[in-house]
Amino acid sequence: MVQGDLDKPLRQKVMCLITIDAHSRDIIEKLHVEKCTSSDDFQWQAQLKVYFDTEKSDFFFRIADAKLWYGYEYLGNGPRLVVTPLTDRIYVTAT
Repeated sequence: MVQGDLDKPLRQKVMCLITIDAHSRDIIEKLHVEKCTSSDDFQWQAQLKVYFDTEKSDFFFRIADAKLWYGYEYLGNGPRLVVTPLTDRIYVTAT
């Protein structure tokens, strides 16, 4: 798809999705290599996870022991999205 003729906004969206998907792939590999098999393992707890509450019809995030409702905040500059292991550490530290 990215090798085809896309307009600029669509290309940016697709590239952001690729970046996020590649990061997710790396995280899954890391969890596998470190033999993370339980939801109580720190490596799983340290991941920022999104859930949908059907009773409230709203999203929330979980990381470590924090549960934060999604407030539709500014999500950053998508075209400049860079996700590294440091990004994951910042999520844990910030919460």
